[in-house]
Amino acid sequence: MDALKDLRVLAIREALGEFVGSDVLIETALRALLDGVESPSLPLLAGLSRREEGDAHDLFHAVAVELDLAPTAAIDTQSARWQLVRWQCEAIVDGSAEPEAAGHLIWFQGWNELGYPDSLRPIVGWVSEWEDWTPSWGMERDHYRRLIVEEAKGLLRGPWPPE
Repeated sequence: MDALKDLRVLAIREALGEFVGSDVLIETALRALLDGVESPSLPLLAGLSRREEGDAHDLFHAVAVELDLAPTAAIDTQSARWQLVRWQCEAIVDGSAEPEAAGHLIWFQGWNELGYPDSLRPIVGWVSEWEDWTPSWGMERDHYRRLIVEEAKGLLRGPWPPE
């Protein structure tokens, strides 16, 4: 994902009440700054030291407001979660995220939080198989990685959010 999209994903996650670590906020801000994203608070966030991590969430909120990354009013959590799932599927398909890592996020931030929609069951199943894999199964672990990618492609080809 590009840095601005990463910032938006983090802003929505925080708006949904999820905790995002200060180190992740700082690292993502640094990547955004290097990618040419401009915001008055972005260099301040990107330049925080480990001792200053306590300021990261306030600075990140300022960045989110300056860049209009997440709604300031109450958000439609279901719609926001489906958007996070879509971004993770896109990251799987375009290769910017490891399929098993993004699939894991789909599992916990999407499938679990959306009430276990049937449309996400296959990708969650393949992620589970990837995690549980042992050499005794007689197939390569990458087989499950490819299945995760194919399922993400299928989800993106269909209506959104999936039925």
